[in-house]
Amino acid sequence: MSDNTLIVDGLTVSFAGTSVVRDLSFTLAPGRCVALVGESGSGKSVSARSLVGLAGARADVAARQLSFGGHDLLDQSERQWRAVRGKQIGFVLQDALVSLDPLRPVGKEILEVLQTHRYGDRQQRAARVLELLERVGVPDVALRARQRPGQLSGGLRQRALIASALALDPALVIADEPTTALDATVQAQILEVFQQIKARGAALLIISHDLAVVAQLADEVVVLRHGEVVEQGPMQQVLRQPQHAYTQALLAAVPAEHPRGTRLSPQRAGQARPIAVRAHGDVLLEGRGLGKRYAGPDGRVREVLHGVDFSLRAGRTLGIVGESGSGKTTLARIALGLLAPDDG
Repeated sequence: MSDNTLIVDGLTVSFAGTSVVRDLSFTLAPGRCVALVGESGSGKSVSARSLVGLAGARADVAARQLSFGGHDLLDQSERQWRAVRGKQIGFVLQDALVSLDPLRPVGKEILEVLQTHRYGDRQQRAARVLELLERVGVPDVALRARQRPGQLSGGLRQRALIASALALDPALVIADEPTTALDATVQAQILEVFQQIKARGAALLIISHDLAVVAQLADEVVVLRHGEVVEQGPMQQVLRQPQHAYTQALLAAVPAEHPRGTRLSPQRAGQARPIAVRAHGDVLLEGRGLGKRYAGPDGRVREVLHGVDFSLRAGRTLGIVGESGSGKTTLARIALGLLAPDDG
């Protein structure tokens, strides 16, 4: 096997004597992708964090073998882990809002990875930061690199987090729900970036509940439920001919496979049925000509909302859609009175 093969054999993770992951095993070779799938709480994220020494101080991590590049991952000091993370193993955390430092610009977050591992000189590092942000689809990279996470949309924060994980082109990338906060167009771009990671010979471990993403990237799928593997095999076999009832239920819940208006999962016996409510035409919430402007770190004032009108009637649902950074969240905060509009 190549030196950059990840071997997970019998991984078990426990907290206070309670096992949350039991006997997880798989092998991930360079240029391949393994996907861990399952519902929230199935043990996916804690498994991923265990592979980079971030399971937590109270976690008891054991395995028959846990190695990458021929090195034992169970016998790493914190100093050794700092040399591995970022350079050899890139890790995309799940929650970008809490994973990024709220007090510093996202460009400096990426820069820290380059500085820690002594990448190039100051000018090369600065250019690399902008190159990475552009690679993951961040618009106006010079501005965004100078903004703090709280000044960015969820999708932009997620892209900055992915850029940080890819900064040094690591041989293994572990991505925990990397596309959850992304709109469809940016998601397609990020999936292309992950495909390029595989093409250059790096290994990719994806943790996701989005089976559409899994189908596009994974070579092998491992299905977890309550910390145990219930099904495992090639992607085509697991997703197209699932054998376990739990895997079948996950696939049955994919919205694209159902006509609009149908339940995504079978209704359980005794479960209350929704009560039909007659829609009324009264307007409950209305906005007219709403506008909002922000001053960027460069002092330039930019308009994020311009002349937006909306009307929400009783018994109706209004959908506000658009790409990340299009102003959706700003409009919602104005509607809730959490933000004052500049116009309208």
